[in-house]
Amino acid sequence: MSESDLLANILLTFGSRPGLRIWRSNVLVARDQSGRVVRAGVKGQADISGILAPSGRRIEIECKTAAGRQSPEQRRWQAMIEKYGGIYVLARSVDDVERALSAT
Repeated sequence: MSESDLLANILLTFGSRPGLRIWRSNVLVARDQSGRVVRAGVKGQADISGILAPSGRRIEIECKTAAGRQSPEQRRWQAMIEKYGGIYVLARSVDDVERALSAT
């Protein structure tokens, strides 16, 4: 399964779960019509961000294929999220997210 397919499946599976709100997080660099560079997002941030109710705890989900590896920036993002009490899921399947949510 590709990372984009996994991402879509996770959003579809968990997007309407009570007590959980998740959304796609994009990092991009583009040029506007005048040629200026426009950046959005934070390099290394996870593919999906969210929040758990009622605790307000942050969840970040990075989607990877079986062979996919985190970049150094993604590992730093994971460390920051975990340092501040958030949940970081390195998801290679929908089941990885389910296990992480069940453990909270």
